[in-house]
Amino acid sequence: MGALVADAGRLADVIVAPATPPGTSALAIVRMSGPAGATQRVARRLAPGLPRELIPRRAQLCHIQDERGAPLDRGLVLFFPAPDSATGEEVVEFSCHGSPAIVAGLLEAARHAGARPAAPGEFTRRALANGKLDLAAAEGIASLVGAESRQAARRSLGLVDGLLSKRVLGVKRRLLDVLAELEAGFDYAEDVPAIPAERLLAALREVRDEIVSLAAGSSGSWRDRFPTLVILGRPNAGKSTLFNALVGFDRAIVASVPGTTRDAVSENVDLGGVHAKLLDTAGLRETADEVERIGVDVARRAGAGADLILYVIESSAGASSGATSAEDGAYFVLPERARTLLVRTKCDLLPGGRNVEAEGLRFDHEVSAVTGEGMPELASALKARLMGEESDGELLVLERHRDALSRTLEALVEAEAAARERRDEFVAASLRRGLHALGEITGETATEELLNLIFSKFCLGK
Repeated sequence: MGALVADAGRLADVIVAPATPPGTSALAIVRMSGPAGATQRVARRLAPGLPRELIPRRAQLCHIQDERGAPLDRGLVLFFPAPDSATGEEVVEFSCHGSPAIVAGLLEAARHAGARPAAPGEFTRRALANGKLDLAAAEGIASLVGAESRQAARRSLGLVDGLLSKRVLGVKRRLLDVLAELEAGFDYAEDVPAIPAERLLAALREVRDEIVSLAAGSSGSWRDRFPTLVILGRPNAGKSTLFNALVGFDRAIVASVPGTTRDAVSENVDLGGVHAKLLDTAGLRETADEVERIGVDVARRAGAGADLILYVIESSAGASSGATSAEDGAYFVLPERARTLLVRTKCDLLPGGRNVEAEGLRFDHEVSAVTGEGMPELASALKARLMGEESDGELLVLERHRDALSRTLEALVEAEAAARERRDEFVAASLRRGLHALGEITGETATEELLNLIFSKFCLGK
């Protein structure tokens, strides 16, 4: 893993950077990290008065000198031995007075003593290389540094503490167990029976549900604005009626003629104290009507940019059969499902009453906007999702993680389809793709190009 996640050719360097922001302050910290012994040698050039044996984590008050040996400052020196440091290397930190001239002089002296300036994020990248944290936790550090609210800081700290990584690793173990059993059947077909179809499908569905749950974690991207909720579905699925019921008045036109809504209609809604922007959109279908086709394109773009999607399917779809269309099926099995609530509308028309499982689907909610049945539960679920009151509300899932989870979800959908046809080789191939995507989250399968991109966004000193 070290060769993958670190610049192997420069690991022998001692790096140095300020760990506090530029400008005048009471105190400033300059941090160095490098191989055992090398970092201490640089530190002793800057602070010759350091004792021969440095006691880990005990501050030493010393005079600090510049590259010519002239007095520069008096400050504290902290020593962290390898591997018990933030980077896993030998680390020395200087706490000096926060004059920009003193900090600049200390950095220059360190460079003359053999250290080089650290690249953005290089301290954290070395910690990744030395197994002190994984890639998701490293990104949590950058998110924590940039947090603008206590809530954002708390979610970022959860990422640093491994809340996401632990769950991802749990999913990986379950997928590996299934894959190992499949491959044992391939290699020892005469001795190892194939996994029973129902057990295989049940295992895949269980993992798929966990992936959907993970991807539903908060990105935190809308915390400084109203989140956007978009209602999508086929024509006459009850979108506008549901929109009006959530808004509280007749804002959108409701008619039995398909294609009534041609553009996105928006309104601010209050979901029990949580405000959001709600959009009603044109029905998703192939059409020769140029104006309606533009409306469908607008709807798809709105869905792509939504924080949360309400995808509606009417209870009377396909006459009395309740069957779903190809447009429906293609939509809610794709990555968008992770941020979609599947809502069955017009449940008052169901002869047997509400039933959240139908036609091979499990609806998140069933409602009747006409009678009000199921509407309070839907509103509460929307509020809980937006406020982070659900179990995953404090789980920070960055867009990069969400993309990897979406690709994992796609792989699992393909695996389920192959499992139904008992094409176990295709199931195994899909699971390998899913495992590779999950590995990108924690770093095991991250490419050097991806790592360079991630760490280039870090600040100096981290």
